[in-house]
Amino acid sequence: MTNIKLTIEYHGLPYCGWQYQKNEKTVQGEIEKAIFKFSGEKKTIQGAGRTDAGVHALAQCANFELEKKFDEYQILNGINFHLGTEKIRITKVENVDQEFNARFTAKSKIYNYQVFNSQAPSVIEDDFSIHIRQPLDIDSMQNAVKLFLGKHDFSSFRAQGCQANKPLRTIDDASIEVKGKKIIFIFKAQSFLYQQIRIMVGSLLEVGYKNKNINWIKELIEAKDRSLAGPTVPSKGLILKEISY
Repeated sequence: MTNIKLTIEYHGLPYCGWQYQKNEKTVQGEIEKAIFKFSGEKKTIQGAGRTDAGVHALAQCANFELEKKFDEYQILNGINFHLGTEKIRITKVENVDQEFNARFTAKSKIYNYQVFNSQAPSVIEDDFSIHIRQPLDIDSMQNAVKLFLGKHDFSSFRAQGCQANKPLRTIDDASIEVKGKKIIFIFKAQSFLYQQIRIMVGSLLEVGYKNKNINWIKELIEAKDRSLAGPTVPSKGLILKEISY
């Protein structure tokens, strides 16, 4: 048995998230079908994270074991061929040791959330960002995002239905970059709570709109009450950019 690591890119809008669902089209489900068509082996792949419906990935990772012997080139091109016109592609295949697990050996994940801040929306950026017309206070948001750094109880930023045992998470990096009309919220951590990033961005935008002051973010962390935080922004602006092992 060979343990295979896949690096995967996908456009999330056509899929009901990463995780396999019996009667829905998912990223995991489509890859598993392609593996079976290519290898003749029915496999369940282990993903690094369960991205929600509409969330994109530039470098999702997954692993599975193959009994038959194929080289990395054959696996990459074989799976991609059988993915056909799906908005999913394997970008890299690696043979890894048996201890490797895409989910449990991950050291950190980087997510970007993109906002297109302009009077007119962009047809090019629309699938990968949310459009906001009114000007945003970038400086205030950049100061506010730093308040997420470190280990906190993120109950105020935890969506209903979260299956994590504890609301404690450690944010290793949190920043905001501006590239032309695009505002990019960047978060790095070993793991995140269910919809945590989308709620954090929704709360930061309240600061950007000048509806709330910078210290409101600190107050939300201390309050541990989801009902007090900002809205959950749409999934299409969220991109899983990188996973480190």
